Amino acid sequence: MENRLLLAFVLSLAVFVGWGYIMTLVNPPPEEAARSQTPAKKPPAPLPQTDAQKAPAPVVPLPPRDDAAPESSLPLPTPGQPSLPGKEILVKVSNGRADFLFSNKGGVIREVLLPEYKNDEGNIVNLVHHKEGGKWPLALEASDPGIAYVLQNGYYEPSTELLVLTESNPTGKLTFHLKHESGLDVLREFTFHHNLFLVDVKTRINAEPYARQNLQYSVLWGPSMGGRVSSQTDYFAFSGPTTFANNERIETAADDITDSTEFRGDIQWTAFQNKYFAAALIPVEGTKSALVKKEGEHLYVGLEFESVQSAASASHILYAGTKQLQILEDSGHKLFRLMDYGWFGNKFAFLVKPLLKTLQYFYGILHNYGWSIIVLTMCIKLLFFPLTHKSFKSMKGMQKVQPYVKVIQERNKGDRQKMNEEMLELYKKHKVNPLGGCLPMLLQIPVFIALYHALFFSIELRGAPFLGWIQDLSVQDPYYVTPVLMGVTMFLQQRLSPQIGDPLQQKIMMFLPIMFTFLFMSFPSGLVIYWTVNNLLTIAQQYYIYKIAKD
Repeated sequence: MENRLLLAFVLSLAVFVGWGYIMTLVNPPPEEAARSQTPAKKPPAPLPQTDAQKAPAPVVPLPPRDDAAPESSLPLPTPGQPSLPGKEILVKVSNGRADFLFSNKGGVIREVLLPEYKNDEGNIVNLVHHKEGGKWPLALEASDPGIAYVLQNGYYEPSTELLVLTESNPTGKLTFHLKHESGLDVLREFTFHHNLFLVDVKTRINAEPYARQNLQYSVLWGPSMGGRVSSQTDYFAFSGPTTFANNERIETAADDITDSTEFRGDIQWTAFQNKYFAAALIPVEGTKSALVKKEGEHLYVGLEFESVQSAASASHILYAGTKQLQILEDSGHKLFRLMDYGWFGNKFAFLVKPLLKTLQYFYGILHNYGWSIIVLTMCIKLLFFPLTHKSFKSMKGMQKVQPYVKVIQERNKGDRQKMNEEMLELYKKHKVNPLGGCLPMLLQIPVFIALYHALFFSIELRGAPFLGWIQDLSVQDPYYVTPVLMGVTMFLQQRLSPQIGDPLQQKIMMFLPIMFTFLFMSFPSGLVIYWTVNNLLTIAQQYYIYKIAKD
C-alpha cells in the first residue's frame, strides 16, 4: 500500500504541474492575451509626452457653465504650439525602499523602482509598464471628456522636485496643484513613509463652473504592471487584475473584460499583481466602487470617487512593492490576500504561513536561504521522526510476513473471503498492521504540500544565492546537479525500502527516480534542495531501522 500511495502522489504531482502549464497555453496572462487579440476598437492616439517631441493633440472643450457663470471654454491650441501651456517637470522621491519618478503633466507616476530587485536583463525592477497610447499610473479620469483631458494633460505645479526620506526624516509630502484658466482646480497630495511601500494619496477636484450634473471621477493604475520576470513556475501564479471585495478575492482575466467591471460593497483593494510584485489601490474616503476596465488593448484597475455636483474629494493608499508575506501582513488592509498559492495550495495556507515565517527566522540567523531550507527540512524531519520510524518498522514487519502472505494467496485463489480471514489472523499473530506504514505518511502530506507551495511562490528565494553555481534559488539549477543528486538519493531510498507488492508494481516504482529527475529539472533549485535533503535524512533513518536496529 505504501508503494501505491507514493505512486498516486507522484502521478498527481505530474498532472498538477502539467495542467498548470497547459492552462497558460490556453489562458495566457492578461498582457499576453491582450497582445494576441485584435482590439474591438482602435485604441486612442497617444497624448504628447513632451512639447517638443510630440504633435499637439486636439482639445476637447469643457461643457459651458451655467447661466450664472461667465461664458468660458478651454482655449484651442495655436498650430505648432502645445495643446495646454506649461512645461514638464520630473519629480524624484526616494523612501529607502522604493524610488518614485513623477511627472507634473497629469501628476502621474512614470517609474516605481525597487533597487533590491533585478529583472531578467539585470536592470532594477520597475513596476510601471507603460504602453504607447495608454495612460500613466495614477491618472485621473472624469466622465466629461473635456475635464478628463485637462486632468491628464494639464501641467501641475509641484511643491518640490526632489524628496529623500531617511530614518531622521521618515515622512514627506509631495503636492501637485493645477489651477486651470477655465476654472478647474485640482490638488493632489502624496505622503511617503521611510522604508514602506505604502503611499497616502489625497485628491481634490473642483470643476463647479462647468457642471450641470454630477460628474464621475476615478483614479487608475495601468496599463498592466511591470516587474514581471520569467520563472519556470509562472504558470502556477495568476498575473493581472485582482480585487478583494466583500471578503472575496476576485481574479479578472483579460478575456473576461469587454468594457469595464465594477465592484461595490466592502472594497479592501483592487490591484495589478504577478507572481512576485503588486500595485494596489486601497480606498480610504470618498470612494464608492472599484473597477477593472479595458480601453482598446489596455487594462486598468481603478477606484471611482463619490462626487457632489462637480466637486470631488477622496483619499486612498497606493501599495507598490513586493508580495513578501510579512510586509503584506504589516501593511494591513488584508493585503496578505494578494498571496495566492493556487487552488491546491490555498487549502493548506494555514500551514504555508508558519512554514514561511520559520524559514525567514532561520534566514535571519544564517543569512542564506539555501542553508535555511536545509535547517527547516531537518526540523520537519525531526518533528515527524516518531511517525516515520513507526512507518518504517511497520514496513519492515510487512516484509517479514510477505512469504506467508504469498502462501495464503496461492492457497485461497478461489475464496477471497477465506484469504482475507487468514491474512488478518497472520497480521494479528505477528503484530503487524498493513496500514501502519500508510497513516504516518498521510499525516505528513499536508506539511509537504504547504512547504512545497511556500517555496514555489516565495519572493524571498528570488535572486537568493546558495553555493557556487546556484545563484538564484527561485529558478532551475543551470547545470542540473541538484536534480541528478535528488534522483540518486531517491534511487537509494527505493533500494533500501522493502520490496512489497507484485513484480510489475515493483518495476514501476523503480522508474520513479528517473521520472522525478526529469520532472524536477525545471523546478526551482530551492525546492530540489529541500527534496534532496529530505531524501538523505530518510535514507539515514531507513538504514538505521533496516540494517542496525534488531527489533
